[in-house]
Amino acid sequence: MAQEVIFFLALTACGAAIAFLLDIFRAFRIAVRPSSAAVAVSDVLCCAGAMFIALACVWNLNSGIFRFYEIVGIILGATLYFSSISKWILRFFVFVFRKILKFIKIICKILLTPLSFLYKILVVPVKNKIRKDNGTYGERVQGQNH
Repeated sequence: MAQEVIFFLALTACGAAIAFLLDIFRAFRIAVRPSSAAVAVSDVLCCAGAMFIALACVWNLNSGIFRFYEIVGIILGATLYFSSISKWILRFFVFVFRKILKFIKIICKILLTPLSFLYKILVVPVKNKIRKDNGTYGERVQGQNH
């Protein structure tokens, strides 16, 4: 009986870990606002991760023997996590992901500034010259009928 209680409590912690993983995915989705295809991929990854965590816990704790109370323990752990600390964890990870994205944008801007400068020096004057010589860029010259 005591061993079943230990398994139940361990799987309750497993359910909380699965809910924590879900919060990380939710925070990433809020911070990045990915496309619907990326959302679908992240949903599949999240489900696969949750399944892996649950199966690894059952395998390591109970030699792969899956019992009804273990499902209840996982659901109870996730419910306790979501009802207690989930909103703070979610806010923290959204904050962290947004700061990371802001840092990445700054680094990209710094790295792309020389390319932008070269574009303005080399390409823009050529485009302006073509527009000036041929009328509007990309259109036929008025006197030509081909």
